[in-house]
Amino acid sequence: PARSTPIAFPRDHGAHPAYRTEWWYVTGWVRDASGGERGIQITFFRNRPGVAESNPSAFAARQLLFAHAAIADARFGRLRHDQRAARAGLSVANAEEARTDVRIGDWSLRATESGYVAIIPANGFSMDLAFRATSAVLLQGEGGYSRKGPGASQASYYYSRPHLLVSGTIEIDGAQQVVTGEAWLDHEWSSAYLAPEAVGWDWIGLNLDGGGALMAFRIRDRHGAVYWAGGTLRRADG
Repeated sequence: PARSTPIAFPRDHGAHPAYRTEWWYVTGWVRDASGGERGIQITFFRNRPGVAESNPSAFAARQLLFAHAAIADARFGRLRHDQRAARAGLSVANAEEARTDVRIGDWSLRATESGYVAIIPANGFSMDLAFRATSAVLLQGEGGYSRKGPGASQASYYYSRPHLLVSGTIEIDGAQQVVTGEAWLDHEWSSAYLAPEAVGWDWIGLNLDGGGALMAFRIRDRHGAVYWAGGTLRRADG
C-alpha cells in the first residue's frame, strides 16, 4: 500500500481486487433471552493468487474467496465452525468493489443503510444477524495506513467498525435462539503484510464500556519475541 493514497468512503468499503489479500472480519458477543452467552466470528477473505490472469476462461482462478464462521459456546465444550472456498465468478462467489457485499454460495456479508447483514447457513449451525453501526469508522495506523514491520511495504490499509449492535437469530443443532449483543468489524487489504522474519500475529479488538474502543496487535518472530507491535485507542468522546 501507498501511504500517499488515503482511504476514502464509500469506495473503500468494497473489495480491492488489485491487492493480493483482503478480509472482512467480524467478531462479537451475544446473549439469548435466557442469558446464555456465545462468541461469534464471521470472516470473508479475498485472494489474488497472481496466476492465469491472462486466461480468458471463466474458470480461471483470478480471484479466490474464502469464508470461515464459528460459534463459541461453553456449554458444548468445543468450537463450532465451518468454512467455504470458491473462485470468484460463475454466479458462485463474488466480492463487490462498490460496497461491502461478499458471498460464497448461500453465505454472505453485505452492507445495509444502518450497518451490515450476515447470513451463514453452516454445517450444524446457522447465523442470520444484523450489525447496526453506532459509531464512526475507526482508521487504524496513520489515517488507515497500518505498519506491520520496518519496511515501507510491510503495511496494510486498515479500518474498524467498533460497537456494532447485533440482533438476529442463531440456530445450533436445530434449536433457534433470538440473540442480541455487540460486535467489531475489521476490513484490511494489502499485497505484502509481513517481513520474512515474522511468523506469528496476535490481535485483539475491544469494545470498551462507555463507548471507547481499543485495538492492539503484535507481530512475533520465530523465537516468539515481539517483532513489531501497534494499536489504537479511541475514547468515548472520539
